Amino acid sequence: MKKLKNLMKRYQIFVRKFWFQLLKNGFSRADYLRKHDILAEIGENVYFYSRIMPADPKLLKIHSNVSIATNVRFVNHDRIDVVLSGMFDKKYGKKYDCIEIMDNVFIGADVIVLPGVKIGPNAIVGAGSVVTHDVLPGTVVGGSPARKIASFDETIEKRLKPVKPVSSPEKLWAEFNKKHKD
Repeated sequence: MKKLKNLMKRYQIFVRKFWFQLLKNGFSRADYLRKHDILAEIGENVYFYSRIMPADPKLLKIHSNVSIATNVRFVNHDRIDVVLSGMFDKKYGKKYDCIEIMDNVFIGADVIVLPGVKIGPNAIVGAGSVVTHDVLPGTVVGGSPARKIASFDETIEKRLKPVKPVSSPEKLWAEFNKKHKD
């Protein structure tokens, strides 16, 4: 009976991950996570574009007004216990820890957030970063490991400047080529 229960639970997780993959935008994925009570907490106005569901979702809290780009990974545990147990012929345990994303946070594409990290509020994590430590409120971080590269307020100021809409990809490429002449 216990084996059947475990099998059913694994099947349920598989089905949830499958449906999660099929959802077409970040708001629908966030709604799915909220509706099925998958995370420890998820606030309002969350855009969860990543199709990668956390392995330990109950160890992840996402507050309000958060945007998570494609391929972001939340890593809530490690498996160094396998290596240590093999080296020393002793039993070692996994290390689990929580991750919390505060209000008004943007996390760029392909970011990895490691266990025990708190991000924000009012923070930006640049694409491709590996976040190994807390991201202080009001900062912009990037790199591997992620380090402060600007302040949130500086970034807001830069983005306030009006951006003229691009009428066509051809015009955008022409502007790009002007900037990058050989």
